[in-house]
Amino acid sequence: MLLALVLGLILLAPGAGAQEVGKVVRLQGSAEAREAAAARPLAVGDPIRRGESLRTGPGARLLVQFIDGMELTLSDGAEMAVAAFAWNAAQAAGAAELALVEGSFLLRTGAVGKLPDHPLTVKTPLASVGVRGTQFWGGPLDDPLSVLLLEGRIVVTTAAGSVELGTPGEGTSVAGPGGAPLPPSFWGDDRIRRAFATVGFEN
Repeated sequence: MLLALVLGLILLAPGAGAQEVGKVVRLQGSAEAREAAAARPLAVGDPIRRGESLRTGPGARLLVQFIDGMELTLSDGAEMAVAAFAWNAAQAAGAAELALVEGSFLLRTGAVGKLPDHPLTVKTPLASVGVRGTQFWGGPLDDPLSVLLLEGRIVVTTAAGSVELGTPGEGTSVAGPGGAPLPPSFWGDDRIRRAFATVGFEN
């Protein structure tokens, strides 16, 4: 309800009706943006629009910077939908929702993710991540969904419960549909390296 209200107010503001919410700033391999039945290949500098799903090919990496400064990196074989995004710098108001379908990602929040009402959410097939001005990694790693906090604070929630990660290096996992997130624990260097490797560029 809050997300819809904020989006509605921003979309009514002058100049806020543009669909473009970010751009590709780095690309390794192939990626595309798809909306409904239409797809377009992506290249560095191309716009990203609200409502599109971003998909990466084998061996690919994709880095998108959004208009509020948020940065999203996708692994190969990933799909992430920009389900909602709005940012009005003059009003310091915004809201956003990303929806992961598959693959891994690294997210560094921008202005929207640092707003006091926490209007940025990342949804995955197994859990929802409430973002509290942060940087974190998410994807399959030893479990169908693992999440590693790098900075700030996040709350990982499923129908069975939720956990808060508030210390860099803490992580949690969800073993499968309907499962609760595991209690926070610190990941070892090897596991952290494996997580970063999924979103790291070759050059």
